[in-house]
Amino acid sequence: MRVYVSSDIEGVAGVVTSQQGNPAGGEAYERARRLMTAEVNAAAAAAFDAGASAVVVNDAHGPNTNLLVEVLDERVHLITGKPKALNMVHGVDEGFDAALFLGYHARPGTAEAILDHAYVGTVVDELRLNGAPHGEFGLNAMLAGSFGVPVVMASGDDKLAAEVAELLPATEVAVVKWATGRTAARTLMPGPAKVTIASAVTRALRGPHPECVLRPPEGRLTLDVRFVSAVQADLAAIMPGAQRLDGRSVRFEHEDFPTVFRACRALIALGQAAA
Repeated sequence: MRVYVSSDIEGVAGVVTSQQGNPAGGEAYERARRLMTAEVNAAAAAAFDAGASAVVVNDAHGPNTNLLVEVLDERVHLITGKPKALNMVHGVDEGFDAALFLGYHARPGTAEAILDHAYVGTVVDELRLNGAPHGEFGLNAMLAGSFGVPVVMASGDDKLAAEVAELLPATEVAVVKWATGRTAARTLMPGPAKVTIASAVTRALRGPHPECVLRPPEGRLTLDVRFVSAVQADLAAIMPGAQRLDGRSVRFEHEDFPTVFRACRALIALGQAAA
């Protein structure tokens, strides 16, 4: 059994501020990356105990160099650094039996969710696929599903758990904190959080879970990206195939979801280039 892990930081127990996810955040960031690494190790150990022959971990937050290599379980393989074509789920197309999404957060606009955003919070105001709002969990899970990989487990706050339940009701969720606002929560301590994550991984890997494969909608796909500012949309609209919808929104259409996913990444990168 080959297990894929996509690891973010905003959903880690104890993390509640953007400073904790920013390399410029000093000791707050250093503490958060240690907590992130510990949660990944707890999941990896549980996966190996459940019979995994390989665990590949993708460092999926911000600079993509957050996980402490010298502390990680030596049995895992780590995908680190950027840019990566498939971003938070790079490598998921290489043949895996199950995926775990650790430290994830809710989509933009979710009330009282810890650090809700999509990919780049200073650039993306909203993402919609065929009219339905999505965040990182939904789009990343659909990309995994495009390659037949089920997302069998996720961890994060209670608002992320509600989002997962909407999209993949059979997916195990380890709730490690309960949001009381965008930058405040009641959280488990690191030890209990690791136990909660390991237990969820153990349950999730007990058997095949075809019901945890999130397939993209059939037919032509329409991706709408609403940017934070008009100048970001100005730049994104330069991309061939992009359609300007209004002052802050750009659309891209295609039949192939991996193509749509990559276009989403390109649109955001162009928007991010705005001064």
